Amino acid sequence: MKLRYIADFSLIIPCAIAFSGCLTIATVFAPNQLVLANTIRQVAASQVSGENAQLQTVKVWPGHGVSISFYNTREVIKKIWLDDPSRFVFDVDGCLEGLGKCSNNSSGAGLIHIRRIETVKIPGLPQASYGAHMTVITESGSTRKSYHFRIVAGSGTPEYSQIEIIGDTPSKPEEVKPKVSYTALSDSRHIAKGMQVALKNQWVTTDSKLWKRLNQLVELRSQGEELVVAASTTGVSMQLVEKLMLLGGKRFLKIPPQRNNTPITPNTGKTNFLLNQ
Repeated sequence: MKLRYIADFSLIIPCAIAFSGCLTIATVFAPNQLVLANTIRQVAASQVSGENAQLQTVKVWPGHGVSISFYNTREVIKKIWLDDPSRFVFDVDGCLEGLGKCSNNSSGAGLIHIRRIETVKIPGLPQASYGAHMTVITESGSTRKSYHFRIVAGSGTPEYSQIEIIGDTPSKPEEVKPKVSYTALSDSRHIAKGMQVALKNQWVTTDSKLWKRLNQLVELRSQGEELVVAASTTGVSMQLVEKLMLLGGKRFLKIPPQRNNTPITPNTGKTNFLLNQ
């Protein structure tokens, strides 16, 4: 009776209760004592197919077959080549082209199951020392793709049971920045040149808050910001902006007449430059 219960795995626990000699066996197979590997290993389709693909290695352990699933990508497997069938065999959940009694309309599968077998000597077929190459042809609509795997013998505890091919996450389209107008670039250049003239004449210093605001103004305008908005954002008056552009060589700007009609001179330039700042 004791031996019969031990042979039936489903009755290990009752056996442990009935016979103290079975307690060791029950403890070994207790669920909280098992170290379980992840069942599914996901691989992006672009890693196995296409110009950027790399040969993916699939391990198969004795008595522990491994499946390759295309359910996620909804591709239909149409054909498979296994270059060295002396150590591995495969099956599919459907009917492939050229195999079995299936019409062209009904052929196809979504999953491949690979098993390891004892090595069989096949005359004229050299054994693949670095793994058996498997080629899988899939179809999705009018698009056909080829996938490539290297099937090798696994050792030790099985690491996974299924390779799941998943679709690649579509990359976000790059944000197309609007082109900066010629006028905006021209304005920023003339303001920058005017700043250098003012700096040379010692109407402003590089360590002043005004100089910092003027640099921010040039940056905003060079990025396409409206001139009035850029001036308002940085706290620079439009009157000073126009003076800087005039100093920088922009001659077609209409400068509002000054109240005292005093032109910019070495004696009055600093006063006029800092007006309303």
